[in-house]
Amino acid sequence: MNNVAESLKCIKGKISIQIKKRPALSIALNGNTVLLDIEDPSILGLTESDTTVGVFDSLKTAKKLGEILNSKGLTLSILRKGKKAVSLGREATPTISSIVTGSDDIQVDSIKEVTKFGKDIRKHREN
Repeated sequence: MNNVAESLKCIKGKISIQIKKRPALSIALNGNTVLLDIEDPSILGLTESDTTVGVFDSLKTAKKLGEILNSKGLTLSILRKGKKAVSLGREATPTISSIVTGSDDIQVDSIKEVTKFGKDIRKHREN
């Protein structure tokens, strides 16, 4: 993991993925920061069976990922259609969200965007 983290810090650039000529996902690397912009939640491949994964399991996973990123000096920001929703890792500065997540390595940047992202996923599951 150390080699991967150090390699990511040296890479600058952006990768965009399109599905049927529509933006789906982009990953931007800029030093210690990775921006993951999700335009189309179908790219995540979520299925109805994924609803069995509870919120607490997801938070546990996010907490562990945040700890790993922080220890490696990296930050992952998850964006919804270009707007920050959640940040994990080194530059995460949680306020109230640390009470909910139980972690200093997870920052909810926008409750509005997190909510919209959840709605996007539910809408995708219904289709």
